[in-house]
Amino acid sequence: MSDLKKDGYLRGADGVRTIACLMVIFSHLFQRLSLEDQSPIMQNIQVLFMKGPFGVSVFFVLSGMLLAYPFWKHYLEGKPFPNIRNYIHRRFWRIAPGFYASLLVSFLLALYFLDNIEYGWLRLFSGIAFISAFHFITFFPVELNGPLWSIGFEVVCYALMPLAMWGLFLFRKRSMIFASLYWIAVMAIILLLNQWIITLIPSEDQRGWQYGLVGGAKFWMPQYNPVGFFAQYTFGIFAAGFIAWWKLTRARHHWLFDIASALSFVALLLLLWWKRYPSEPDMSFSFQGQPYFFPLFPGLVAILLATLPFSLFTGRLFDNPFARYTAKVSFGLYVWHYLILELMRLLYDEKWSYFGIKNLWVHLAYSGVALLLSYLVATVSYYFIEKPFLQQRVLQVKPLAQ
Repeated sequence: MSDLKKDGYLRGADGVRTIACLMVIFSHLFQRLSLEDQSPIMQNIQVLFMKGPFGVSVFFVLSGMLLAYPFWKHYLEGKPFPNIRNYIHRRFWRIAPGFYASLLVSFLLALYFLDNIEYGWLRLFSGIAFISAFHFITFFPVELNGPLWSIGFEVVCYALMPLAMWGLFLFRKRSMIFASLYWIAVMAIILLLNQWIITLIPSEDQRGWQYGLVGGAKFWMPQYNPVGFFAQYTFGIFAAGFIAWWKLTRARHHWLFDIASALSFVALLLLLWWKRYPSEPDMSFSFQGQPYFFPLFPGLVAILLATLPFSLFTGRLFDNPFARYTAKVSFGLYVWHYLILELMRLLYDEKWSYFGIKNLWVHLAYSGVALLLSYLVATVSYYFIEKPFLQQRVLQVKPLAQ
């Protein structure tokens, strides 16, 4: 059976998920290598790896594509709006067990190792309720595991996507052209709302990374806000629309998609190389000051995701066995890896901190150990925390398409 007839599989998605996950992990690894103590060649390589936070943008575009696809399929096939209860059920049980486990373990370890945690309980409960994205105090729901901030942002996108899709289903007229114009209008509304949000700059009092995670969040906001991130998410929704339309009207692979996917991937690499300096996030190259070179970077990711499923070779190249396994445990890798890095710092070498390791070989050895531990913990998380909840009969629901 052609994979074009498998609604649950989109060629290339596992490879893109793996790249996004490893981008984030490698950025956090190379943050711990002293930049000024490296050779010029190594410095260029290091700052390129430190652009790994762009993997967060890749995750958002990918998530938008995967979750919007069933809605597009229903829309273009003239079917009613998908079962939203099943959608909520699936989303919650896919992310909540692994996220809650990481959140609670990180919180308990922070209580043990750290003193004077600012707003610790408030941040924890905001994380549990998935509302941490709405204020700089709760932005990072827990110490020792900064990457958990993006989970709250993604849950907001989980809610906004079907809400906007519901508006599209209200119209009797159904066509790809009309739906595309509708989503362009949605994007315009998002950007207008975001333009207002970015004027709400917090006070300068204790604003900056020197004041810890709360101060760092205060520095990131309002450029980092859930409405702005939904604009990145929307690029994935556009990609899903194209995929659903092509499957319905053409349903075939073509070598032109190999060219398009290869060119978009090369363009992404060249963009990151071209703008590799400064080493830390630079929002001067983005519309509205949004992170991750918006809209150019997420737009190129959307092109890559929209073309890989219909390619002859590049999609299969992306979905190699290593990528398939990494994609399977990617959620665990994301929510556990930073805690592992911090525990290595606290328990073994305090120099394993921001720009703290001078010797490249020591850094590579520590990084190898960190990667091995991250894959081990992520595997345990998937098979003993995440997967059991998905397999319980009491949690089984009808497919979203019903």
